[in-house]
Amino acid sequence: MAQSGKDDLSPRYQSKTKPTIIIFSGSPRQGNCEAIALRLKEKLDDSGAKGELIWLREKCIERCQGCVDHCDKALACKKSDDMAGIMQRMLAADGYVFITPSYFQMPSGLFKDFIDRCSIFYTAKTDLSKKRAVAIAVGADIPEAVDVCLKNVTDCFCKSLGIPVAAAKSFQGKSEFEEKDDWREDIFTNGMNAGIEKELQEMAKKLVASLK
Repeated sequence: MAQSGKDDLSPRYQSKTKPTIIIFSGSPRQGNCEAIALRLKEKLDDSGAKGELIWLREKCIERCQGCVDHCDKALACKKSDDMAGIMQRMLAADGYVFITPSYFQMPSGLFKDFIDRCSIFYTAKTDLSKKRAVAIAVGADIPEAVDVCLKNVTDCFCKSLGIPVAAAKSFQGKSEFEEKDDWREDIFTNGMNAGIEKELQEMAKKLVASLK
């Protein structure tokens, strides 16, 4: 085990000038989640971090089959897909932004598959306590309903893996866009999220500050 302090060679202490933040979008389409992810990446970069984007819809993530007889012993998943590479990137990164649409007050199926496959971190007792996270949920429902989805991410997923949450927020969006390219700006111009730009800026600052 690496010793703590400046001689620690773990990813968090390797020589680098900017913390790496992976931004996950759990939407199955181009829409509000990706629009927020792109905008938040800009704000993270401006705040002194390096934002990296992962569109889960473009990844091959097979559904967890609950084969604990294998993973409990091997402390690894026997499936061969993109999740192994994603988990390696998560271990190397300093923090995460988790963004999901709210479906029936729950994360999307795509994001839930990602959550379930992260169970290896839990099974292997991987220490993620030095990481930090931001969680965002987006839905067309009333804010209180979207907040339920948000709490599923913060209080169940992040808490179970021991990842401290630096900031969390839900936003309202429309299910359908009038024009093809509206997905890039609708969440910022639909009149449902007053101050969203400032809120995203503050979330980026809190996340970066929490890693210092």
